[in-house]
Amino acid sequence: MSDVDPRLFADGRGVWRESIPGRPSGIEWGDVYRVSGHKLDGVSKIYTCVVLDFEYGKFIELYHDWSGFRQVVAAISEQLPGICPDWISPVEQ
Repeated sequence: MSDVDPRLFADGRGVWRESIPGRPSGIEWGDVYRVSGHKLDGVSKIYTCVVLDFEYGKFIELYHDWSGFRQVVAAISEQLPGICPDWISPVEQ
């Protein structure tokens, strides 16, 4: 990934990634159309990637080694109705 990874965080409004301090961008909870995940082979490291999709095709990728990843995964489990509480386990295996 990049030399300076973004900071991830979640709040009552949604999920955010902050690449530039003070300028977060992200997705509001009501706009999350789908949650998925996969492994990415970075040659020297395997990354876990969570993808939050908008209904109209855009998406946000969140990587396991970015600050705040665990907090965001927990918030996704709490904030999205109908999602399996252990949804991240198959992604991480």
